[in-house]
Amino acid sequence: MDWLQDDESLTMLCNAIFLTLVAVTIFFIYILLTQKNISNVVYTLETVGDELVNVVYSNNWKDKDLPVFIILPGNPGQAGFYTEFMDCLVESLDGSYRGCAVSHVGHSPPLSATYNVQDQIDNKVDFIKEKLPKNTPVTLIGHSFGCFVALKLMEYKGINIWRSIMLCPMIENMDQTPKAKRLRTMLKFKPLMYALSVLTSLLPVTLRERMVQFYAGKISANIQDCLVSTINEVIHPNGLRNILSLAANELDVIKAPQYDLIRKHAEKIVFYYGMFDLWAPLDYYRALKRNIPQVNAHIADDDISHTFMFNTCKKVADKTAVFITQLDYVYDKRNLFPSTPDDYDMCDEEDEE
Repeated sequence: MDWLQDDESLTMLCNAIFLTLVAVTIFFIYILLTQKNISNVVYTLETVGDELVNVVYSNNWKDKDLPVFIILPGNPGQAGFYTEFMDCLVESLDGSYRGCAVSHVGHSPPLSATYNVQDQIDNKVDFIKEKLPKNTPVTLIGHSFGCFVALKLMEYKGINIWRSIMLCPMIENMDQTPKAKRLRTMLKFKPLMYALSVLTSLLPVTLRERMVQFYAGKISANIQDCLVSTINEVIHPNGLRNILSLAANELDVIKAPQYDLIRKHAEKIVFYYGMFDLWAPLDYYRALKRNIPQVNAHIADDDISHTFMFNTCKKVADKTAVFITQLDYVYDKRNLFPSTPDDYDMCDEEDEE
């Protein structure tokens, strides 16, 4: 660092830093002036197990007579990203279901401790057991990593999973996906990313929101109102630490395809792959169809991206509603749905025997 002792070099360095800060400031001001205003999304802070978790509920959640769907996020695991999708899905189902999106523990609200894949699975089991009446039939709607969680939940005793809808399912060989290389690079620079997160947290709140929104790409105008709290959680140092920690653990855990588990529950599962999804490539879809020909798997239109909740919520919600309705019809024809709450308990007693 002898060159720093040179006055001219030091002056050049200071000028460069000053010009960089000016450029960044101008950039953020431009974003502030050109983006739409957004308002806070309303979360419900729940205690699940021993942890605090933010949950977003549909407007008709209090109607206890309706069947339930639960949205399991990808990673980042903030439920706020799925608010518009959830509202569209309730509408597409004509209000015949009530639903919620459950954040991943440690992501929303951001917590100082870190949580791995198994922690997320266990926390969702706790949510179902603690927040729903015993044996309530549940439809799981997983997105990306949330599909892996949904698949694992189908094996748990003491919860009644009716079916699982797997959207952009990232459930196998994660380390071999096209996106994995970029993720590994990011993980190598975790300390730098944490430092940037801390620096970003010092910026005015509005500028932080616009910065993340700018890099999120083309976002539906309807979801703008749901982004404030969600954005702050993503770039919060604790939130970012949990996001990257979970991603690293996913690379270690999500390996070989679980064909036996899928085959066992094939009648209850629908897979929905993106045409150009680099987290769940079509090679995985083709391998799934080869190994389990009877599997209910579909390919989305080419305009459905992995982050559909930002721009094609309505389209994916409509398709998801079709999947749910079709499975309802199959179950009704086979008389597989209990008809009354008392029947749920009877089914549970028979299982225990």
